[in-house]
Amino acid sequence: MPDTAAASPPRTTFAAEQARRRWQARLWGLLCLALAAGIGAALSTIAGPLLLILAALGLRLLAWLGLAPSAMRHALQGLEGWIAGPLRALDRGFDLLEAMQGPGDLPAVLAGLLGGAGLLLPGMLAAVLLAAGLARFYRRSAIASASADLAARPPRPGDAEEHQLGNILAEIALAAGLPAPRLLLVDAPEPNAGVFGASHGQAAVIATRGLLERLDRRQTQGVVAHLLAAAGQGDLRLAAAVQAVLGTVGAMVLVFDLPFRRAAWATLRDLLLALAGRLPAEAADRLRAGLADSASGRSMEAMNRALSIADRWPPFGALLVAPLIPWVLLTLAQKLLASLWMLFVFGWPLGLLWRARRYRADAGAVQLLRDPEALAAALRRIDEAGLPPGGGLQELGLFHAPQQGGGLEFRERASLAFPLSPPVQRRLARLAALGADRGMARSLGEELRALRALRGWRAALVLALMALLLPLGGALVVMVGMLMLGAALVSLMGGAALASLVLRL
Repeated sequence: MPDTAAASPPRTTFAAEQARRRWQARLWGLLCLALAAGIGAALSTIAGPLLLILAALGLRLLAWLGLAPSAMRHALQGLEGWIAGPLRALDRGFDLLEAMQGPGDLPAVLAGLLGGAGLLLPGMLAAVLLAAGLARFYRRSAIASASADLAARPPRPGDAEEHQLGNILAEIALAAGLPAPRLLLVDAPEPNAGVFGASHGQAAVIATRGLLERLDRRQTQGVVAHLLAAAGQGDLRLAAAVQAVLGTVGAMVLVFDLPFRRAAWATLRDLLLALAGRLPAEAADRLRAGLADSASGRSMEAMNRALSIADRWPPFGALLVAPLIPWVLLTLAQKLLASLWMLFVFGWPLGLLWRARRYRADAGAVQLLRDPEALAAALRRIDEAGLPPGGGLQELGLFHAPQQGGGLEFRERASLAFPLSPPVQRRLARLAALGADRGMARSLGEELRALRALRGWRAALVLALMALLLPLGGALVVMVGMLMLGAALVSLMGGAALASLVLRL
């Protein structure tokens, strides 16, 4: 007879489980910082040299103004000596690349190019500092931003349904061992709710009127339990860290928009104020939108308008535009790098991370209520109804973000190809594993078993398509990798040339 006591998982209290999840959230936050450092490395092929140029110019300016000129000159010499090593390594690597005659020369070429990796360190450090500062900004402005986007309001004192929702929130918070979040309401017919804030101790739950009118008490309790489980396991801090990683992309490429967009200067000013902790609350959404515009293709429209001066005012327009051509080429390379790295390298870990947290919050809600069917029924109704107005901009905080209707708004702001929220069928399958009615949910294992059950010409067709798609996918990966490497080399060569020119002045 099997030892059931040994086979069963160790028991734990919900408070201890939530404490463990909060520590895990901090570890995930460190992972987000690591991703930000990777973004800094990917985008600092020009930003790194630019930071070094600015440092050199700043030291020369201080020396010219007479502020400890000998110390400034000594620091400048040390900076020039530090930059000279990676630049020589890059020159040697490019010379070897031009003279390469076969695969046997590749290790020497890579060694030479990697010798110039020191130029990436300033950009990586800047990205980490940016991500940390932006995470703090996103945490502090989370409630105000969500309230503005969703047009939230305090509960009406005489409304019995809103008062009942407040009671449900207080009861489940007490059962979870958490302080009761503040409650805000949205006058929208679509059922949904979200939790926002700096931490589980400083949070607000924002619910729509549709949640009260279209869901019963059990389903509403399931939604509230999910939100409180998410807050208790540290997802509020993690949401700010994820947004900070995405905002770092916009901040890193913001400098390239300065010659073309007046709004880029306003975004730069807001960014500096936010990092210093002095940005007014009413300007938080403006900064978020400005960083998103820099990371997206919308900023390219301003560059096209600037270049069109050459066509509108010939020949003087061509003379005005000519000095901008090198900067335009560097901007295009950097924007291309940002898009490719987010699409193929940094986007999927963020999506995998956030989907895992949503599944954990569902499990925490089931642990609180022991009613997985109520949670699954609420999820189905919310998915069918779509998002409330403004909900697409707050996908990370919502119980569920249906992808129909306005579900693309967050992805457009974040320049993501795929949603961070898990598909509804996957969540329903996970809830079914916890005891909910399966309904229309099909797990991945069931889909694979259905595929293996195919017979005859259907199976042959599926195998033929897979045999065709695998080589095409491999070729696409190789082509994208070569494109990313080419764009990185162009940016690195441009940045090294600019740094060398300034330091020789």
